[in-house]
Amino acid sequence: MSGILSSLSGFEVARASRLGQAIERLSAENYDVVLLDLSLPDESGLATCTRLANSAPSLPIVVLTGSADETLALQAVREGAQDYLVKGEFDGKVLARVIRYAIERKRLEDDLRQREEFYRLITENISDLVAVLDRDGKRLYNSPSYRNIIGDRAVVLEGTSSFEEIHPDDVERIERIFLETIASGVGQRAEYRMLLSDGSIRHIESQGNVVKDAAGAPARVVVVSRDITERKRQLEAIEQALADLHQTHKQLQAAQQQLVNSEKLEAVSTFAAGIAHEVKNPLQTILLGLDFLKNSAAAGDQTAAMVLGEMDGAARRADAVIRGLVEFAGQRKRDVKEQDLSAIVELAVRSVENELAAHSIQLTRELAPGLPLVQLDLKTMQHVFLNLLSSSIQSMPNGGNLRVRTYRDVLAKDQNWSGRTPGRLKIGDGIVAAEIEDDGSGVMESKLDSREHRAYETDLIRKGVVDLTVLKKVVELYGGTIQITNRPQGGVKVVIMFKTRQRE
Repeated sequence: MSGILSSLSGFEVARASRLGQAIERLSAENYDVVLLDLSLPDESGLATCTRLANSAPSLPIVVLTGSADETLALQAVREGAQDYLVKGEFDGKVLARVIRYAIERKRLEDDLRQREEFYRLITENISDLVAVLDRDGKRLYNSPSYRNIIGDRAVVLEGTSSFEEIHPDDVERIERIFLETIASGVGQRAEYRMLLSDGSIRHIESQGNVVKDAAGAPARVVVVSRDITERKRQLEAIEQALADLHQTHKQLQAAQQQLVNSEKLEAVSTFAAGIAHEVKNPLQTILLGLDFLKNSAAAGDQTAAMVLGEMDGAARRADAVIRGLVEFAGQRKRDVKEQDLSAIVELAVRSVENELAAHSIQLTRELAPGLPLVQLDLKTMQHVFLNLLSSSIQSMPNGGNLRVRTYRDVLAKDQNWSGRTPGRLKIGDGIVAAEIEDDGSGVMESKLDSREHRAYETDLIRKGVVDLTVLKKVVELYGGTIQITNRPQGGVKVVIMFKTRQRE
């Protein structure tokens, strides 16, 4: 044996005659392999290998044994030795090869053990459910995380069918997916319900992946699953919240439309006052004229008397309607105070935002902050702007552009006022103004009375708009003026101006 050891090339050999001596040297020095005789003066048999392996677990061991002890050597290999040699049946080359193989096998075993420990720590500490299944769907392994779902029963899952806990309504589908995975070798993702022993249901998401054997055939399936019950509940809660939000939005739209309709009805009171005042005076003239004609009609002209009587009755009925309208309109209490014109326009714009969106109208809002305040009734002026905005929307049924602007300025000579300044305004007056511009269908001209108290001689009135006379009277009631003109590029421009206290 000494001769064989001396013939080893590439190895440095250290000898120890006793096991205790060898263990001492192994603790103090570094070695790559141990060649162990199972018959030593201080230890013999399988205990020799066991003691050495416990003292130096990282070193590969090659056992030397006599021919009669070959069974004992095989037991030593099963206990951790890398290989064994029968004394007298090998030479230096064989010994060198066995030693190198033992070192390499030990290294591979250590690497495998470290990887197994690494994956064991992962599977035992992750919340995902990991199971290894055979080709029949029986569990070869399941991670401890199964306890979080099925409790202590998780420790006895090994060897059981992986389909047992699946909800009866889902089990056929999952079995089919599993068979397809085994047949194709391609893993699939699936969702299903797990029915627990207490009757509760958990929603599970699983991803299967195939492990193939040396021939490339599917041998096992590794299934990584996740409990998505809470996630599904959260998604359902979000979907319900979105549905509730949609319903609330519809209710808000309905309430907003009711508010717009209510404000439009309230606007009738304001506009009715203007109409009534315009009609009342000429109607009184007609009544007086009818009284004169009845008294002056030729005696005995029954036809003329009948016609005049009918005209008088009709005029007086109209007068009664107008008086009732004046009375109705006069019941509304106006709240005149200093108001911000930009804020009033903003309120009106908000009231028609849904209509703008419905007609695909692009709104440009340029409302100047900090304008000088003007003595106005907020509700009345809001109705004026609401009517003008509604007119612009009606003129653009297929969409268009709407520009709303407020600003402060000084009334200049070069502004187009048909040779005179409008209303009570004079050149050089400081003003605050609101403009509404659209690119709708334009307006049609209509001659108005040219008496001196009119603001200008020719007004422009759009189809479907409340009579400009009423709007004009409402604006003039608060010392302002209104001008409506066709834009050269198409559409309409409306300007409403009020005089400010400050001179610019």
